[in-house]
Amino acid sequence: MSNTMILAIGGAGCNMAETIMRVANAHWVKEATYLFADSEKTRLSELSTKGFETLNLQRDSDSFPTDKLKGVEKLYIIVGLGGVTGSKFAEIAAKTAQSDGVENVALIVTLPFVFEGSDRLAKAAEALKSLSDIPVKVLNNEDLAECYPDINFINAFEYSDKEALYAIESGLI
Repeated sequence: MSNTMILAIGGAGCNMAETIMRVANAHWVKEATYLFADSEKTRLSELSTKGFETLNLQRDSDSFPTDKLKGVEKLYIIVGLGGVTGSKFAEIAAKTAQSDGVENVALIVTLPFVFEGSDRLAKAAEALKSLSDIPVKVLNNEDLAECYPDINFINAFEYSDKEALYAIESGLI
């Protein structure tokens, strides 16, 4: 499925994508095209050094470059809501993909853990409201404790990343 792209947006999305690439079981997930998009230049530089394709998003922009989506038939956008970049560009990237003719677009978002603070929780809730007309799979990180009794502050994000992978491998689109 070379026409499948996994677009990781923001710090959390990029972290999820790195985990997904490392632990994916499905061959098509490992072979998908990955694009790491963030507004944090230091993080993008680290990802570039590892050989990943990166895209620098400008925080003051309200657009997503359409040239990166040419030929993509299935697009999985993975984002952690609550931060600046992911919360802003999740909707922009999804709507750009839809208007650019990408046949299947799915957005997989995680909501912050309570320990990440009330500001992140409020920003995530606000961003989620803007996604009402886009197919979205919401993964609430706080619900992970019910599934994984050994979850703690140190391994919490790894479990969250794996839940995003399960959503992709289950054939969300």
